[in-house]
Amino acid sequence: MLAGNKSKIVAVKTLVEFAAKTGSIDRKFTPSPTGLEGIEGHQRVTANRPDDYQTEISLSIQFNDLTFRGRADGYSPVTGCIEEIKTFYGDVEKIPHNHRQLHWAQAKCYGWMMCAQSKCDSIKIALIYFNLTDQKEYRFEEMWSAQDLQNDFEILAAKYCAWHAKINLRLQRLEPWIDQLQFPYETMHSSQRLMAEAVYKSAVTGRVVLAEAPTGTGKTLAGLFPAIKAMTRTEVNKVFYLTAKTTGKQLALENIHLIATDSQNIPLRTLELTAQEKSCLQPEKQCNGDDCIYAFNFYEKLEAAREAAYGYPVLHKNALAELAHEFEICPFYLSIEMSRWVDIIIADVNYYFDGTPLLLGLTQEFNWRPYLLVDESHNLIDRGRQMYSGELDRKQLLSAKKSAPASIKNPLNTINKIWLKLINEFGHQNLAIIPALPEKFSLALLEFTNKYIELLQQNPEHPIQRTLAHEFFFAALQFQKVLEAIGDDFCIDLQSLNTKAEILTVRNLIPARLLAQRTEYAQGACFFSATLHPAHYYQSLLGLPDDCVHIKVPSPFHRDQLTVKLARNLSTRFKDRLAAIEPICNLICEQLTDNPGNAIAFFPSYEFLQKVEERLQFKLANQHIKIVAQSRQMNESERQEFIEQFNQHNNVLGLAVLGGAFSEGIDLAGDALKGVFIATLGLPQMNPVTEHLRNVMQTKFQRGYDFTYTYPGIQKVIQAAGRVIRTKTDTGYLWLLDERFQQSDIRKLLPDWWNISSENVKLTNEKPRMS
Repeated sequence: MLAGNKSKIVAVKTLVEFAAKTGSIDRKFTPSPTGLEGIEGHQRVTANRPDDYQTEISLSIQFNDLTFRGRADGYSPVTGCIEEIKTFYGDVEKIPHNHRQLHWAQAKCYGWMMCAQSKCDSIKIALIYFNLTDQKEYRFEEMWSAQDLQNDFEILAAKYCAWHAKINLRLQRLEPWIDQLQFPYETMHSSQRLMAEAVYKSAVTGRVVLAEAPTGTGKTLAGLFPAIKAMTRTEVNKVFYLTAKTTGKQLALENIHLIATDSQNIPLRTLELTAQEKSCLQPEKQCNGDDCIYAFNFYEKLEAAREAAYGYPVLHKNALAELAHEFEICPFYLSIEMSRWVDIIIADVNYYFDGTPLLLGLTQEFNWRPYLLVDESHNLIDRGRQMYSGELDRKQLLSAKKSAPASIKNPLNTINKIWLKLINEFGHQNLAIIPALPEKFSLALLEFTNKYIELLQQNPEHPIQRTLAHEFFFAALQFQKVLEAIGDDFCIDLQSLNTKAEILTVRNLIPARLLAQRTEYAQGACFFSATLHPAHYYQSLLGLPDDCVHIKVPSPFHRDQLTVKLARNLSTRFKDRLAAIEPICNLICEQLTDNPGNAIAFFPSYEFLQKVEERLQFKLANQHIKIVAQSRQMNESERQEFIEQFNQHNNVLGLAVLGGAFSEGIDLAGDALKGVFIATLGLPQMNPVTEHLRNVMQTKFQRGYDFTYTYPGIQKVIQAAGRVIRTKTDTGYLWLLDERFQQSDIRKLLPDWWNISSENVKLTNEKPRMS
């Protein structure tokens, strides 16, 4: 419930991070200990203390209506000294001043709590820095009066309490507002009601829903509305709307506006999280206070900016940019700060499901009970595989060797030697599955990253950070992290052999285990998409629990809206593609002649697309038809320009790759798109990796071919076909240009509302007329 946001207990760490941080943002790489190294460092320090030395002292104190609580690292009753221990690498003199200030603030809070508990007038406070490199302890000790400590603590606590009171005031308004909230339309149609009831029940019971909801069912609204309503009557106190597409975020924001129409007075708070590279106002600058005005003195500017930002009901990208200009503060890090204080967060899936994601970290830190709305969930399988994989590029390694100082050149040489042995062993293939990495390789990789960290500890401004060695270092860190999670749901493969640009990948094959670990922290979840059939495939690969509730929302479209035609005597298998070019072009030309209007044709590869484009340019030379084609490396503005062609012109033929940027997430309603041609079954490329995946899928699920090839391919087909009919008044056509679409096992995977009749098959038995 929302009461969970009104917690009366506040960690000392949370207090000082809120009220005592100062200085600028500085994202220069500074090696820091891992959590395990920090624990071991603390243990080494305390092991050298006398027998009467006390560790992990639990302390708390009341201020206004809040209890501040924490654990001091150590206390000596003989000397009357409380100690705060911090582990580090490098030169103690180079620990930044604002970091020391924050450490002292935390230590002084514990000092005051100990004074209040022991009723003493003064206390010694020691800040201990322990260097993990040379195991040396640096001690900074000061005597403080209880009165001064109390004054300093109460300044921080008063800031936090004032902010906490502001939050509670809003939450007190929010609860009755949610209780009285009405659905934004007069009625909720039956498809929406089915999904909305499932979402609400899952919030009550803490279960997971897998909802197959076709385009046009209003699934975004059917998810958001009940999730918000659940915030006053269930354990849910946050809603995370997670999507893999920018268009999904925009749709969520539009529906928030529908739900909360009185945007000036509503107590609901929504935040859109945007990737740093997309929100940065000075991308040519380094992310530190010496270089970027928006990073300079960030924490001094934060209090006023945070106050202003909290007044925005919806903090979308543009609103954050406005605040950034007004306060000269980084919009990305302002959004990260505001994520602690809002009700709904709209973000990319990686913010919750990645290796060390922001939203999952906050959920654990503050004991949130979020409800997850995972949009376009079919994408999460491939996104999960990407998030939980790591790769090394030998080209970067060879470049790193050239620029590396002697201290790190040896481990790089060792890595390269072992890599060459792998190439010699598997070099007869272009792509090879490696049964296991030699232990020496992992050790050499670890030695390299350790030596690299030591180098930067000694020289934080070392120019190596501007070379490919720096990129190889971060790739190695990710690679090591993935190796720690490796299991039978991973494989190791080596690509582009004998090119000096070999790619070594630790590849996640089945993300279920790692996705499930993150889903468990939520109070409930709804994974939804237009393409989640068959349900057992998605439930298995997304790691959804056995008691997952599956619902299939009926389509709002009727069979007469879409004419589906099958090319009965056409094959787009790899071996048949050259022969298929002419009949495909003839069929497209005939269709566009008989039914003028905008259309998109989808192909299995860029190579095939380019061959078809060349032939179509010739055949349509005298027609008033504009051909626009997807290219391999289109940027965001080029993709937008491609889409805008369909809104601006009446006879546009788009050529795109199935599964690419234009297969889903674009909305071309009405006459903007009248038809789609799909010249492929969409099956993934057959290679050693996918064949290995098929074997793993067969072992785990006894459906190796379907899980690896059939289901992912048909999902892409349905998504691409879904571009045609977007509203209840749209009409159009769909051509399935492959004889395999006639197979019964394929036909049963296609939407049941599609008008695929035997008559259509017979009609397409004849060869298309020549244009």
